[in-house]
Formats: sequence, structure tokens, C-alpha cells
Amino acid sequence: MFNKLTFKRKSHDPLIDDDLLEQPMSVAEAAEEYACAYDDVSFWTKCKRYAGSIGRSGLEKAFTLYYATEHKNCTFAHKTAIYGALGYLLTPIDAIPDLTPLLGYTDDIGMIGAALVAVGLCIDDGVKHQAKDRVGRLLGEGALDGVRAFEDCDMDAVLSVWLTASIKAHDFVAPDFWASQVEAMRDVYLPSAKVYVYEKQGKVVGFYALTNSTLAALFVATDEQAKGVGKCLLAHAKAQQKALTLTVYTANEPSIGFYMSQGFKVASEQINEHTGHKEYVMAWASA
Repeated sequence: MFNKLTFKRKSHDPLIDDDLLEQPMSVAEAAEEYACAYDDVSFWTKCKRYAGSIGRSGLEKAFTLYYATEHKNCTFAHKTAIYGALGYLLTPIDAIPDLTPLLGYTDDIGMIGAALVAVGLCIDDGVKHQAKDRVGRLLGEGALDGVRAFEDCDMDAVLSVWLTASIKAHDFVAPDFWASQVEAMRDVYLPSAKVYVYEKQGKVVGFYALTNSTLAALFVATDEQAKGVGKCLLAHAKAQQKALTLTVYTANEPSIGFYMSQGFKVASEQINEHTGHKEYVMAWASA
């Protein structure tokens, strides 16, 4: 998976032999050795604290690796390479880098660059967008338009999109029913799913929720529908899984048409246990 570049060992173990630190190691060896040094909290803490020293390019590369772990093509070997590179960046976690961008991070960025090549199958436009968006927000430049991971501060906006879009799309169900489900969405359904939002000019205008391979929800603000937001969200969801299933009411013809245009097929029909209305189970699988 890796080329034959070599790197210096970094002391992540106080008992490690000094002679061993002088011996160069391959990228593959580094990945295996430093994957265990990675953890999310330390990664984000270091990136925020030393953003200026790591530099925009270094941050974007590191974040690209981070978001690549969510791609459907990301295997255990790929994740070992990614976490090894990011773990190498974190080791030693108490190092104070020079204030000149990238100085003192030469091997770290080299390791990250090698990992980017090795896991290229896990990097698409969606992964790159999330990385650039996160860098912009970290550096105080604001968010890019497009899909990004849900954050706690998005909850009210997501619930508003869900409620208004649900009422519009399901005029055969009493609006009071949807209003009665807001609390469950906030406290149960959304926290149990992987949620991504579509942000446009600083405003959340759509989202989707994924539970394993089930697309549990995909909603777009009523004034942003038919503008490509839904297609972008769905394309992002497809990048997370090699197959997806979802349910849609049989009376919701616009949504059925949308999903069919995006490669979904009707797999079966059933009765929704909450409303008593018929719904289709639709399925999609990558070629």
C-alpha cells in the first residue's frame, strides 16, 4: 500500500530505547506503530492549538484523511494507514512546534502525504469538501456551501427543516402528527444516526440521517427544493455505503420519482406502523 519512504521514530513511550529512535522506519511500519496513538480529542485539540504552525495545507491534508475514514471504500488497512499518520502527528502530544508554518512538522506532513496516496480510493469530492470546510471554520473564515457533518448547534435548524418539509410532503397525514414527533427526533432518532447537513451561505437548508445502510431521513427546506440540494445530500450518503434502503409513502409521488431518478428501485410494500399509510421500501446498490 505504501511506497518506500522512511521516517524517524518519535518517542511515544518513555521506556523506548534511545538507539531504536535513531533507526529509520518505513511508512508501513510507522502506520502500524502509531495507529494506537490516535484519538479524536487529542487530534482536534492539537489542530486547533497549533493551526498556524501546521498551516492551511497541512490541516487540509490531515482533515482529508480524517474524513476519508467515513468513505465506503475505507477498509481496515486503510484506517490503519490513516490513524497511523494522524497518530504520528500527535506524537509526542506535548511537543511545542516552532511558530513557522510546517517547521518541525516535516516528517508529520510527509507521513500524511504518503497516507493520502495510499488511501486514494477513499477520497472523493465530498471528502475534500468536508476537509476544506473544516479548515475554513477552524481558521475563522466561515463555512463553505455544501455537505458537512452535523454539529450540536445545528439541531434546531435541522428540526425546523424536517418539520416544515414533512408537513409539505405528507399532506395526507395531519400536521399535528409531525409536530408530536419533534421531541422524539431530537432525543432519539437524530442522536442514534450519522447526520450530515447541507449548509448554504451559513444556513442549514437540508440534512440526511444514516443508520448503518438505512437512509432514515433526507429533507430539504421547502424554499430550497429542486435546486440540487437533495441530489448532493444523496450523493454524499451513497459515498458512505455500498447499498442503501429507505422507506417512502406510496402517496408521496414526488419523492418516489426523485429516488427512482437516482437509481433506487421499489423492493417491497408495507404499512407504516405510526400512521397506518402504505409505504414502499426502496433500495439502491452501487455498481
